[in-house]
Amino acid sequence: MRPCARELDLIKLQALYAFMESNFDYLLVVDAGERVVHMSSLFRRECYPVERGAGAAGAAHEAKSAPGGPDGDLLESILTPSSLSIFRSAMGLARRGSHGIAIYSPAGNSSVSVPLKAGFATSKQGEVFLFFGDKVEGLSARSESDKDERVKELACFYRVIDWTEVSVSVTEFFTHLPKYLSTGMVYPEEAVVYSVYQGVEYGQKPSSANFISVELVVGDKLRGEIRVGYLDDKHEILPEEQKMLDEIGRTLTVALERKEYREKLALMKQEEAEYNRRLEDLSAEIEARTKELEDQKTKLGLASSYLDKVNRGWEETKVRLETMFNAIPDEVVLIDKNRRVVMTNREGITPGSFCYQSFFGRERPCEDCRLARILKEKTPLMISMKHGDRYLQVHALPVYREDEVDGILEFYRDVTLEKTYDQQLQQADKLASLGQLVSGIGHEINNPNQFIRGNVKIIKQAIEDMLPIVDEYYRAHRDLKIARLDYDFLREHIMTLVDDMAHGSERIKAIVEGLRKFARKDEGLLVDKVDMNTLIEASTRLVHQEVHKRADVELHLAEGLPAFTGNSQKIEQVLINLIVNASQAMPDDRKGLITVVTSTQDNHVVVEIRDNGQGMSEKVLKQIFDPFFTTKRAKGGTGLGLAISYKIIEEHGGRISVTSKPGEGSTFTIRIPCAAGQPAGQTQQAQPGQPGAQTQQAQPGAQAQPSPPGAAKVEP
Repeated sequence: MRPCARELDLIKLQALYAFMESNFDYLLVVDAGERVVHMSSLFRRECYPVERGAGAAGAAHEAKSAPGGPDGDLLESILTPSSLSIFRSAMGLARRGSHGIAIYSPAGNSSVSVPLKAGFATSKQGEVFLFFGDKVEGLSARSESDKDERVKELACFYRVIDWTEVSVSVTEFFTHLPKYLSTGMVYPEEAVVYSVYQGVEYGQKPSSANFISVELVVGDKLRGEIRVGYLDDKHEILPEEQKMLDEIGRTLTVALERKEYREKLALMKQEEAEYNRRLEDLSAEIEARTKELEDQKTKLGLASSYLDKVNRGWEETKVRLETMFNAIPDEVVLIDKNRRVVMTNREGITPGSFCYQSFFGRERPCEDCRLARILKEKTPLMISMKHGDRYLQVHALPVYREDEVDGILEFYRDVTLEKTYDQQLQQADKLASLGQLVSGIGHEINNPNQFIRGNVKIIKQAIEDMLPIVDEYYRAHRDLKIARLDYDFLREHIMTLVDDMAHGSERIKAIVEGLRKFARKDEGLLVDKVDMNTLIEASTRLVHQEVHKRADVELHLAEGLPAFTGNSQKIEQVLINLIVNASQAMPDDRKGLITVVTSTQDNHVVVEIRDNGQGMSEKVLKQIFDPFFTTKRAKGGTGLGLAISYKIIEEHGGRISVTSKPGEGSTFTIRIPCAAGQPAGQTQQAQPGQPGAQTQQAQPGAQAQPSPPGAAKVEP
């Protein structure tokens, strides 16, 4: 039976034992703990170390050890030390799937010595080792000393076989081979082992005549030799030792062949991988070179087509053209009718490349291609266009060849600055007109409101004086109605109505004063003592009508916030712009929340304007403070609100930054230095529910940029 490691969960162990006993005379089964779990009847009678006929004790032991029943004895308690060593070696080989031979020599019966083959299997009860064989006279007929020597030779053989499996390299194997091989000799302490393999020598040579040897033939080639002997001639070499060495030599030959084949296979795989890598590199290089050659061929073809058109004065003309091109302050480009750049004064543009790729980074021609229009209309044209954050004025002229348009010459003038000034001028005109309008309207509203404020006070005093008289009359006339209302209901609410009228007139006065202050002419000087909390309250009142339908506004204003020197009107302009922008960032399907928080940090007044709106993408976030950039162009946005706000905060020596995440909202943070009236590093901030926190309803709806997205932070 070949050693194996099969799972026996589906096979009953007793059936396996019965099968083995029907084919072999002897069967001994041991578990992983070296404990006997089963033995055949014949093995128990002839080999097991039990003294029969010893009265009641012997009978009891035999009853306990009935055929097929496990004794539970440990191998250590029933085997001689040398036999136990061979058993353990055979169990190790069987577990690894190799052939194993054990010599059964019980400690209590020196006349028994049985060779058994070893097998291995697993079951639900755990690992089991099966030792099986037939009756032979073999070792039993030998003397005790002979048996010990054969056992020692077998142990030596298995140690060498184990070492072939464990050793990492050929060098390591032959270097340590003597300590394993010498144990099989009659005089192991005086034995020496000498090996030579592939020209490399290992160990110590024995005397010239007193040794045994075996040749190592691997792959039909003599690769080396192993010699075992003594340094003198006083010890005799036994024939059994030669047989042992021959058997070891045959086993080593097979092991070395396998190892050599494995090394060759590994080398072949390594060479194959290297070959494939080099092949891939070569293919990539060939592909790159082919592409490069094709590009060169295309460029050479383009260059050749133009070289055929030039005359002897090419160099002179070229110098003149280059001088003219370099002298022109605007960008100039000559384009052929295939949309390829012929010449340009712009750096970084390669002649022969497509104009739409090199100038505009596009993969396809422009939708409003000037070349296409001029080829069709054959007339010059001038257009204005926006590319990135630049405004360009483009003047395109046809270039003729034999009365046919052969290309165009384009002049690009950057008019971004002029456009900026124009937009700012328009904005200034609008604000100036708004200021005049607000001033006039404020005056017209204030006059009648003064009458209301004065008269409400008189009416309130009059009602307070009349109420006792009417109360007296009501006690006698319980059905009394005034203004079609029951008197008791009117009496309960009349003073509240009068107070509401007085409060409304005062609110009208505050709003008008705020509008007139916002619209007054400002010389731009930073000379005001700015109270940030006051400006925030005034700004939220001004934008209440525009904001309250889309968002609520909560104010958390720190008490004792220090003032700073600046321009109140400009700071108010920044606050209004940011609050309105926050309201416009709210989605249409819900009402949002805008939170304004003030604090002091490191001698700076800090204002945070947070919203829970739509947030902004990374792309929008990077351009948020660029002039003329807006996501609300269709709604009339100019793209100047945040750019101007950034400039105003910068004029005050401060910073404005923004963080945003799509779907979660944005936070704009303003930091402006103030007078050193508070210790550096101390932070004072109003929290919701603490003194200084205020809540006010408001709603978005103004022009400005939405707050930026992503877990990113922008500080222009």
